[in-house]
Amino acid sequence: MGKIKVGIVEDEMIISDTICLALKKLNYVPCTPANSFERAVQMIEKEKPNIVLLDINLNAALDGIDLAHYINTNFALPIIYLTANSDKATIERCKATLPNAFLIKPFSNDELFSAIEIALFSHSFRTMSPEIPKSQLIRSAIVKFQLTPREEEIILMVSDGYRHKEIAEQLFLSQSTVKKHLSNIYQKLGVQSSIDALNKLQGI
Repeated sequence: MGKIKVGIVEDEMIISDTICLALKKLNYVPCTPANSFERAVQMIEKEKPNIVLLDINLNAALDGIDLAHYINTNFALPIIYLTANSDKATIERCKATLPNAFLIKPFSNDELFSAIEIALFSHSFRTMSPEIPKSQLIRSAIVKFQLTPREEEIILMVSDGYRHKEIAEQLFLSQSTVKKHLSNIYQKLGVQSSIDALNKLQGI
């Protein structure tokens, strides 16, 4: 797989420039940032990103949530919301678009990396053939790659879109322990990331 192309929809230029720099450091390819609904659609059609980072408040009649509905209907791309607003009403509106992740500003490079990797991973599982349940796919991996029950549990949670912090909280583990388990999974599968792991599992 080539480098992941990331679309950015953000109306504040300083923030979009900061995100571009962070993406480059993380070895992703940022697309030309868009600051409105219309420019975002043009960017997606022209540059064909693999995933979109989407600010909710675009200071226009059509906001990021309206854009997410359009993306789901016309492009079926994974979406990560970026926002400083985490109030209940906003989150309820977001949930209707089935986002793959939700990042509260400001966020670290590590949080951005985890969100992108998990969003791509979970989106791929969502779009898999319904004839192959992912639980069956993972169980096949346990036999072939000798994953432990805990590794199975964690990889299933990753496929459902859980982030490292959320997995740690759900399983009463530290984030470093979760990362260690994921590292062991990648080593057993002979891959470097969750996306590569998914491709390997789909090839079983």
